[in-house]
Amino acid sequence: MKKFHQIIQEICIQNGIKFRLLSKDWICFLEKGEESRYIVGHKFDLNGHGIGNVLDDKYAFYEVLLEKNYPTIVHHIIFRNYQQEELQVLFDKYDNSVVVKSNTGTCGNEVFYIQNLEQLFDIVNKLLKKHFSVSICPFYHIKNEYRLIILDNEVKVLYGKSKPVVVGDGVSTIKELLILFNPYYFKNKELDDSFDKILSKGEVFEYSWKFNLSQGSTLFQVDDNVLKQKLSELALSICKNLGISFCSIDIFETWNHQLFIMEANSGVMMDSFIELYPNGYEIAKELYNEAIMKMMN
Repeated sequence: MKKFHQIIQEICIQNGIKFRLLSKDWICFLEKGEESRYIVGHKFDLNGHGIGNVLDDKYAFYEVLLEKNYPTIVHHIIFRNYQQEELQVLFDKYDNSVVVKSNTGTCGNEVFYIQNLEQLFDIVNKLLKKHFSVSICPFYHIKNEYRLIILDNEVKVLYGKSKPVVVGDGVSTIKELLILFNPYYFKNKELDDSFDKILSKGEVFEYSWKFNLSQGSTLFQVDDNVLKQKLSELALSICKNLGISFCSIDIFETWNHQLFIMEANSGVMMDSFIELYPNGYEIAKELYNEAIMKMMN
């Protein structure tokens, strides 16, 4: 049983709630007395259906944020009937440096950093065979990314994410340095022979430009109280204005300290957090317990 399901089952047992997994373990069915509720994937039965769909569509969320004048990543939506000139114009506009992503992807999947026009056409065409639309965004130079998990207008969890970048010491291989950086992800990761190279002292190796914990990044506690307040105020304002009850929101900081909304998720996934954060299992269980209690009235 996955740790997520294990946590939900433990909470249900402790609170006298009947728990069953349905649809090949995709749905958690919770029942107490006459109350029945569902957790689908990591989506708890707390947000309205409309706002849940907005959160799960990157372009839709962007447009809603734009309507409310929030600082957010610029998105341009591309449909299957696009003209190549559209992509050419955007590619030139953003100095041949763009990000292409499916509008409904998760965990950093189907997100590509592109600096070649032919590759841009190729990736867009491949994604549009699977998806109704994609988004093209300018590439931002990001210092750090932050995730906030909000439940009923209260920030319950806040942490930073560092992308998998290591610096050589003249002795260790790239793989050894990556394992030190994030043992949870890299210890059993199959890497080719190029990762056996020893980096010279001070040499920098970037495994990925993404900040996704599911793709090798790690997390850190945010100690800057001023920054924590700014992040919290921004995320809470969004939840209040959009009527969001339970979600995670990703915000990034540029090197000149500007904050931009990256995306939000109606599914509150804490799988990597559980492994990487001190007492992560207990923190996740406490949060999910509170969400289930609200869900079950």
